[in-house]
Amino acid sequence: MRSAWIKWARGVEHQRGLARELREFSRGDTYDYIRFDNAGNRSDPLVKMYWVLRVRQPYPERWSVLVGDILTNLRAALDHTFWAATITATGMPARPQLVTFPLYGDKDKFKSKAKDLQHLVAPEFWELVEAVQPFHADQPDRVPLDSLRWLSNVDKHRAVHIVGRTAFDAGPIITDSEYEIIDDERIAGEVSDGSVVARLRFRRPANSTDFAVHPTFEYSPSLQVNDSPEKFVPLDVVMDAINEDVLGILAGATRILGEEFPDPESLNVGMDQEAIAAEFGGAVVRFRSDDGTIHRFAVPLNTSEEGITSGAEDASAAQ
Repeated sequence: MRSAWIKWARGVEHQRGLARELREFSRGDTYDYIRFDNAGNRSDPLVKMYWVLRVRQPYPERWSVLVGDILTNLRAALDHTFWAATITATGMPARPQLVTFPLYGDKDKFKSKAKDLQHLVAPEFWELVEAVQPFHADQPDRVPLDSLRWLSNVDKHRAVHIVGRTAFDAGPIITDSEYEIIDDERIAGEVSDGSVVARLRFRRPANSTDFAVHPTFEYSPSLQVNDSPEKFVPLDVVMDAINEDVLGILAGATRILGEEFPDPESLNVGMDQEAIAAEFGGAVVRFRSDDGTIHRFAVPLNTSEEGITSGAEDASAAQ
């Protein structure tokens, strides 16, 4: 299990390095939201406004490589765990190239793979393997381990993952007056340079041409975690959720195999990053009001987000 633990630790080190870079990047003036409207057209009884994202500085390509390093090490930590369980239970396998930690969102595919793998490990360890499979969930594509499977396969066999941008509703569009709102649309999901992120229509009061409207937006990096269906999740959320579930499996396997848990200091997980990334994993939300004011706050490491859920607790309960 030592090999699995140091692989996990290396993934954590890369994750903290990425977290540091996310926080440093967020301090810069990297984007604007620009408003377009017909406020000066007194003849139009409706005031129509929309806001467009303008990207001043794209996310660094280096982040895509760091994401790949994290995924490679976390996926390898699981494979090394299965290898350790195999050596402990049955010794050197006849076909070592087939030994891998299975992750499947489809039950039938898992059963097919089980024919090659189940006899290699102890029954209690196989129970752990089966308990954490994504196919148990109503929506397997929302399970972090399924995201790890898909992300690591794409990174290894297709191309690096592009770190994109996600816009979320951050609250209602605030107005200083009681305008009669006709419709209010705020975009949630993946956006890019030039995307319309909000629209607003309200009745024009007394031929006015000056309106105090203050939209706020949340802006954060995202990662595509599946292509069927296509889905994007905030980068910090998916990485933290995957890491949590991998750690849960390593802990369960260590107990089952009767090994001692490693001394955290011996893992050398890059604590020098902690002084900068702190306990927040690098997630910083920035809000820019219409008047140009920028608001920032850090998001705790265990933030949950609709679109991906953690299965670590369920896995632990099944052990």
